[in-house]
Amino acid sequence: MKKHLRLLLVLYLLSVSVITFAQQRTIKGKVYDSNNETLPGVSIVVKGTTNGTITDIDGNYSITVPENAQSLIFSFVGFDPQEIDIAGKSEVNVSMITSYQDIDEVVVVGYGTLKKSDLTGAVSKVGGDDLQQIATSDVLQTLQGKVAGVDVISNSGEPGAGVKIRIRGVGSWNNSDPIYVVDGFPTNDISNIAPSNIESIEILRDASATAIYGSRGANGVVLVTTKQGSESKAKIEVNAYGGVQYTNERIDLTNATDFSILRKEAFENVGKLIPPDELEILDFVIANNYKGTDWQDELLGVAPVQNYNITALGGNDKVSYNVGATLFMQEGLIDNSGMDKLFLWVNNEYKLSDKVTLGANISYSTFKKNNHNADAFSGALPIAIRMDPITPAWDKQTNNYGSRFLSGVVIVNPALAVDEAENQTRGEHKLVGNFSLNIDDIFTEGLSFKTMYAADLKFYHAKNFYPEYFIAADQFRDQSQLYEQKGTGVSWAWNGFFNYTRTFNDHSINAMAGTEVQEFKWDDIWAQGFDVPALDDLMYLGLARNKEQRDLGGSASKNTLASFFARANYSYKSKYLLTATMRADGSSKFLGDNKWGYFPSFSAGWNVKEESFMQDVNFIDRFKVRAGWGQVGNEGSIGNHDYVTTMNTGYTYVIGDRIVDGAVAKKIANPDIKWETSEQTNVGVDFSFLDQRFDVSIDYYNRTTRDLLLEKQIPYYVGAQRPTVNAGTMKNTGFDISLNWHETRGSGFKYAIGLNISAVSNEVTDLAGDEPFADGSVPKLGSVTRTEEGEELAYFYGLQTDGIINDQAELDAYLTDVTSSKAELGDVKFIDQNDDGMIDDEDKIKLGSAFPDFTAGLNIDLGYKGFDFKAFIYASVGNEIVNGNSYWTHTSGILSNYSTDRLNRWTESNTSTNEPRMVSNDPNQNWRFSDRYVEDGTYVRLRNIQLGYSLPKNIIENIGLSKLRVYVSADNLLTFTKYSAWNPEVASYGGALGGGVDYATYPMPTIINGGINLTF
Repeated sequence: MKKHLRLLLVLYLLSVSVITFAQQRTIKGKVYDSNNETLPGVSIVVKGTTNGTITDIDGNYSITVPENAQSLIFSFVGFDPQEIDIAGKSEVNVSMITSYQDIDEVVVVGYGTLKKSDLTGAVSKVGGDDLQQIATSDVLQTLQGKVAGVDVISNSGEPGAGVKIRIRGVGSWNNSDPIYVVDGFPTNDISNIAPSNIESIEILRDASATAIYGSRGANGVVLVTTKQGSESKAKIEVNAYGGVQYTNERIDLTNATDFSILRKEAFENVGKLIPPDELEILDFVIANNYKGTDWQDELLGVAPVQNYNITALGGNDKVSYNVGATLFMQEGLIDNSGMDKLFLWVNNEYKLSDKVTLGANISYSTFKKNNHNADAFSGALPIAIRMDPITPAWDKQTNNYGSRFLSGVVIVNPALAVDEAENQTRGEHKLVGNFSLNIDDIFTEGLSFKTMYAADLKFYHAKNFYPEYFIAADQFRDQSQLYEQKGTGVSWAWNGFFNYTRTFNDHSINAMAGTEVQEFKWDDIWAQGFDVPALDDLMYLGLARNKEQRDLGGSASKNTLASFFARANYSYKSKYLLTATMRADGSSKFLGDNKWGYFPSFSAGWNVKEESFMQDVNFIDRFKVRAGWGQVGNEGSIGNHDYVTTMNTGYTYVIGDRIVDGAVAKKIANPDIKWETSEQTNVGVDFSFLDQRFDVSIDYYNRTTRDLLLEKQIPYYVGAQRPTVNAGTMKNTGFDISLNWHETRGSGFKYAIGLNISAVSNEVTDLAGDEPFADGSVPKLGSVTRTEEGEELAYFYGLQTDGIINDQAELDAYLTDVTSSKAELGDVKFIDQNDDGMIDDEDKIKLGSAFPDFTAGLNIDLGYKGFDFKAFIYASVGNEIVNGNSYWTHTSGILSNYSTDRLNRWTESNTSTNEPRMVSNDPNQNWRFSDRYVEDGTYVRLRNIQLGYSLPKNIIENIGLSKLRVYVSADNLLTFTKYSAWNPEVASYGGALGGGVDYATYPMPTIINGGINLTF
């Protein structure tokens, strides 16, 4: 009986096994990230069970599922979980979608990392993929409009011109540039890093976040993390694009006929005779309706841009690597203004043991660009808008550059200025090495130690050759000139710090303490020779034939910084967060008790969503409140030796029968000079709604900068430059708002829309009793900005006008009020603000400001199956611009070409106009700086639009590829603005106090390009 029972039991178990086996099947496939790269470590679970697996190093998986299983759940940190239907399928490949606001995302902060949910400061992150949308070699340009509270303004459209980056406004009139930290190495320049080699950029915006960088954090901190290899199969990425650049922007100037009519009228209105030979030419041009030379068309053309990148990444459990190269080549819209740039890098990480890691990042970059001449009086663009349209660029009869037509005006032929730039170049070689050692669980679990040494070697070379030429008796250079400069910069930094992380019960701490030492050195030498051969092979100073006329000079500088820092983060139940930071910096730029500065900060956060009363509020996924306070310094606002009296040499005097060399004090010393200090309070809230599809972040801040350095006003009879003193105070208040929505539809359609808005209000609150000071100097107009207590920094300051004097009654009334005026019919009416009968500096008022009411960036990202579409729109609203070009183009006299607006000038038959009469001697001084030069600077620009297509994996895998994407892209395709000059994106002219002042700024190009992304 027992035998039969055992037999029945065995048969039953076998039947169950057979039935069970028959009811199971195997699903295989690969998992990719949003870049179509295979993704290891992805968790895969059969829905409704605990049956699961993970992807291997190549992203492959295989899982046995019940026959009736309907779906698999794919999940991975940093990506949205996905439920995939598997009914009737044996192979399922999945593309994971990046989670835009994952609360467990790790964010880089100063000397460490934190989970986003544990942050208490204002920190924003931009992924590396978002930094490759714009066709540029300057990674800072790609940040424009990506982060609330961060304004990025291009210096010009010239290749290699650089940008101004301002985090929460202008914090100092001396230096408002942020500090950049690349893989832990503090630096003032990241132009040596290719955008394709960046993993992410974190921007620390408030003092509670930046205080860990102490004396260098007042203007914000930009943390750059470069790409590293990983434990995965080797892959090779190839990215390339090429395109063309052009600009349709033009300043509307008169042709030769209209110019001649206006020029004749300017002489006739004052009864002045035109020289007979000039009058003959003007009459000939008018009679033949001659169009003449369009100097903007002569200078601004179509130019190519190209970029090629190759990167190899991979590794194993011992070594990971990232090796790459990028070649960027961009010609300018103006000939001889382009730049070529090469980037090379090797990022290696060695796992010496489970707890010891060695990192070695080495990069080399080099560039060479033409020195496009932008000088106010001899630069190609400034003289192009002044040169008359009668003069040809090249005179075929003389086989030479055209001789200037305008009599009595010294202007170089713009075509000559462009051609001369061919032999005016500058370049740089830069080598950066960054070596780090990290030891985990040293002495005890959770305690780690990291040390880093990095060095930056820079070799600079500039060479400008000016050939001799002869166009006319007043347009020549009688001997050639050669100027060369070579410089070497060496900076290095060492730091070492301990970090302790521990969680016990409901408490979590993350504490860090360390020290850092930095040194910065620069030296250069320059020389100038004359009568140098104009052949490339002979263009050297040693071959200068003029042995008596030479010039030589050089300089050197050095400063050092020693620091101690500490930070502690505390969390209770992930609800209540506290952060405290302290840094002490000692700088060689200061003396005595002022040598050391101390920079504390405190911040707190409350994850309200973690409270019990929020658990049933299902539509809110995250709700956090943050607040922080801190102080940071601005060591970059002061020179290396501003505390001592500098001397000017080269003075000689005869004492007895000997010639004695002498020196004179250049500037009065101030040994009590100290740090500029910025104190900032920040309050913020972060929300996520609807399964993290909608994210909102809002920050309000109040930032006060004290002890601003300015030159103390002293009597001129002192005989030396003004001393630098700590005397100013300035305040910025504002809002940063970020709104992001992203969603994936079951049909394969995904989209993301991000909007960020920044608004800053600026006020100079104290000048220590000094009088307001002027700046923003524009050629022929003088200073156009003014800084005083109670107003925005460097607001536009000039005369107010009230139209044109159109009839005799208006003229009589005006001359009654302004008794000193020499105005006549058709002249500008200036308002006598103080009613003293005179128009002078006492009548100047505030005319506007370069500070916008707000800036905004709109980012759109769409995807459907293999197609992707991206668009980026940037706007600056409510700012004004001083159009310095208008002195020449809207003149009443005879100094240059004219704007077409001048065709509507006042005449006896045209009295309803806002354009003054043509008059060669301008007795009313209509040209004086006034509100006629101030224009609305608001603009909205389609910064980039891009359409791409990725070929299906089942097609490209057959040819050994894991990714193949092609795309077309356009930068600066459309700009909507009322501004009348080339480019409403104006950085500054003549320094920090010249913001919003435009003087012949190089136009911003529209770039149309096509590209390809390959991964093997």
